[in-house]
Amino acid sequence: MRILYKGLTAFMLLCFAVPAFSQNPGFNELVWHDEFEGEGAPNPTYWNYDLGTGQGGWGNNEVQSYTNQSSNIRRSNGKLVIEANKNNGAWTSARIKTQGKYSFTYGRIEFRAKLPKGSGTWPALWMLGESINTKGWPACGEIDVMEHVGRDPGKIHGTLHTPSSYGNTVNTNSTMVSDYGDSFHVYAAEWTPEAIKFYVDNNLFYTYAPANKDAATWPFNDPQFIIINLAMGGNWGSDTKYETNGQKNGIDPALTTARFEVDYVRVYQGFQELKLNGPTTVTPNAQNLSFKASQVTGASYTWEVPVGATIISGAGTSEIKVNWGETSGQVRVQMDLDGQLYNKEINVNITQSPNGEAFMIEDFSSLPTAKLTSSGGTFNFSQADGAMKVDYQVPDPNALPQIVYTLTEPLNMSGYPVLAATIKTKNESGTVLLRLDLKDTAGKTTGTSTVFNLTPLIDDGEHFTYYFDYSNLFGTGSGQIDGTKVKQIRILVNYGILGSAGNDSFWIDQFRVLQRTPSVPNRPSHLTLSKTSNSVTLNWQDNATNEESFRIFRATLQAGPFTEIATVAANARAYTDAVSPENGYLYKVKTTNSNGTSEFSNLVASSESLLSIKDQFNNDQVMVYPNPSTGEFSVLINSALKITGTHFFNSLGKEVVASISQITASLLQVKTNAAPGLYFCHLHTPDGIIIKRILII
Repeated sequence: MRILYKGLTAFMLLCFAVPAFSQNPGFNELVWHDEFEGEGAPNPTYWNYDLGTGQGGWGNNEVQSYTNQSSNIRRSNGKLVIEANKNNGAWTSARIKTQGKYSFTYGRIEFRAKLPKGSGTWPALWMLGESINTKGWPACGEIDVMEHVGRDPGKIHGTLHTPSSYGNTVNTNSTMVSDYGDSFHVYAAEWTPEAIKFYVDNNLFYTYAPANKDAATWPFNDPQFIIINLAMGGNWGSDTKYETNGQKNGIDPALTTARFEVDYVRVYQGFQELKLNGPTTVTPNAQNLSFKASQVTGASYTWEVPVGATIISGAGTSEIKVNWGETSGQVRVQMDLDGQLYNKEINVNITQSPNGEAFMIEDFSSLPTAKLTSSGGTFNFSQADGAMKVDYQVPDPNALPQIVYTLTEPLNMSGYPVLAATIKTKNESGTVLLRLDLKDTAGKTTGTSTVFNLTPLIDDGEHFTYYFDYSNLFGTGSGQIDGTKVKQIRILVNYGILGSAGNDSFWIDQFRVLQRTPSVPNRPSHLTLSKTSNSVTLNWQDNATNEESFRIFRATLQAGPFTEIATVAANARAYTDAVSPENGYLYKVKTTNSNGTSEFSNLVASSESLLSIKDQFNNDQVMVYPNPSTGEFSVLINSALKITGTHFFNSLGKEVVASISQITASLLQVKTNAAPGLYFCHLHTPDGIIIKRILII
């Protein structure tokens, strides 16, 4: 299809036609095709539109205007229909192309088509070099697989346009097809580094093979894209007997519509390696799944699917349809080509589909070592009180330090877009920075201006549940992922310009997904206690915006039970309990509204002797001798322990005077004049308090 009109070139190349009746056997693999199945507009994955008239009728003085209207172009009954229509004296038609979506270099292209009838019609099946935007035309090269002008019924042209011959080119030949408008025929071109050959119904009618191949004669070593169009009139399509006022508008005046139908477009190339395409993630009991292997002429295929899956069609061919079962597994294909066997497999994972109000991804009741990877820093994972403890060292925040948790199976979060992460930290470095991203099975990761940063960070040493709704990050845009196939949770740690080099720890207790963010308020945090001789005052941090009140609880034992002693207003951040601290009470606070009550805040106590994160009286990392003693004893400590403080209490929880000397890194010397009785030595560590009983006699 000429896109510019130029005069006859003075340079002529030797071209010849040789009859033949078989295609190149080297083009045995179908690598791309559109069968135009379905109804409606052409598949936008493959095709773009050219619209309007172009400058000077697309360079050919054509009279039509191209549209994307269904009256001009559509899929119908498995065919592409391009219909030129005359309305109020003006013609409309259509032109589609694969530019920017599909192109290829070398191979066989086939169009099966039925051409329009009528003088003034000019249908074309053709290709242009992808370099047209940089090199221009004709330097990009043009291969016209089929052109037909209605004023010359049945004469099918195969044509090349190159810098040495373009416009009214001499690189062309033709053949006759008498029933061009009544029957479908296959119009094809075979393109190799040596020649381009043109066929109708596999009958060769023209070969272009210039002896001297250079940029002028052979711009055909680079990719070309595909074009299908129906022009009306124009420099070549116009019938002179119908032209008026010297215009190229010669169209039979009795003609008001012209119909061009294409059954398929197929591209073949030489088989190189066996490929297998199909879904890698499916829902349980999914139906009619398609798995496609390389479609190679003369090959036979043997398929295997997992137990529970059933091949419902296509066994023995290059494409099967499968009804899946309820477990993950492999789909395998073996291709036999001339006695040579080729094998390929694809792993297919079942997508987890949550149900109920919430779905537990991981409760970290055991350490999920096989699901964890890390990079950008040093990360040590351990089990700690039913949670996963992470000790980290980050040397360079710009190295994107991260932990990646991989789910056993992809998770469909489309109906459960809220991720709930229950995490705690003491933030002893004061620099802990955490962010959670999701990654799908295609490797796309969430991350736009809206991300799941754990802010404000709750660092009171108790677990806090953070919520984030990812629904706006499910899609195909930048920073969006396929929410039906979530495969990984990425935890960024002290990263980027806000991150800090150093080390610290945090604990992960749970990952869950929910249908919606809970309406129950978040728990209070950072509960602290101050005391006078006859009262205890509590202060806390509020982390909710929907609270209606705060509830105060008190107990005499760390294990409870905790009894509610007061309720204060939503704007309160403090409460004073008029009791003596000597009574030895422990306190917690909850937030409440009409939808429910939050979890407890962190715990505080009026006497430190009531608190023990690790109440390990028999801890074998610490030894006391002699015990009993007369008030002077030694404390032998495992050198791996980091002791940050030591205190001495009597059995009533009152701290007593003791002289404590650090003899070595692992040896403390303690002297006290306390009266005989039972005492407790508290050794503070970053993880809690180790308590040892001492009997003074």
